[in-house]
Amino acid sequence: MAVEPATVRTAVRTVGRISDILNCFSREQPVLNLTAISARLGLPKSTAHRLLAALESQGFLARAANGRGFRLGYQLLHWGMLAQLATDLRGEALPQLCALAQATGETAILTVRDGVQGVCLDMVESCQPVHLAMHVGQQLRLHAGASAKVLLAFLPGAQLQAILNTIDLPDLQPNTITDRARLCEELLAIGRRGFAISFEETDPGAMGIAASVYDHAGRCVAGIGIAAPLSRVPPARVPELAPQVSEAARALSRRLGAEG
Repeated sequence: MAVEPATVRTAVRTVGRISDILNCFSREQPVLNLTAISARLGLPKSTAHRLLAALESQGFLARAANGRGFRLGYQLLHWGMLAQLATDLRGEALPQLCALAQATGETAILTVRDGVQGVCLDMVESCQPVHLAMHVGQQLRLHAGASAKVLLAFLPGAQLQAILNTIDLPDLQPNTITDRARLCEELLAIGRRGFAISFEETDPGAMGIAASVYDHAGRCVAGIGIAAPLSRVPPARVPELAPQVSEAARALSRRLGAEG
């Protein structure tokens, strides 16, 4: 039987302690001091102090107004809002995904950006016997595939440039874009036509069409699209299917409070 390395056991123990500290706070006790946390968890004060200082530095904890304890920090509120957005987004998107899958006969996908990668947040599979295999939670390279590229194309310039300076552009399939200048040109083209397309950029024999989804503040928060085998959806069918994808994106955007 394999034995866990000491570094792994230490990391797991540290994560457990951090979780225990955060779970100490409650509606009844929103503010706790070092002594209370140390006693509740049975930790030496020196250990608890190091953990509290680390959590404070990352924004997970903050000093109470009177300076006599800690409260949960705004970073946790930020994460909670993101989690709530994801939950709300899936609920609002499901009817559009179902309608898009039914109208096109292909797998409908909802994607979001998580930092410098994309994530399949939800999907409705095609009823066709042959369809593209994906799964909820699947991570996507942002430079390849319609459902990923559309998450980049409508970002503010500075934010987009920061991501492009960070991500690698590995060659996944024959048509994957691996040149940054060419990727920028592709993103501009997506912006002009309003939707992204891809042919064998992530999977052999696969294509995709995707359009951007906006929230009430006009921010691109997701992409909605279809993925299909090229044998069933060749380039000639894009003019037929792209309007349906774009309409699904507009309908979901309206549900999220977007105007126009």
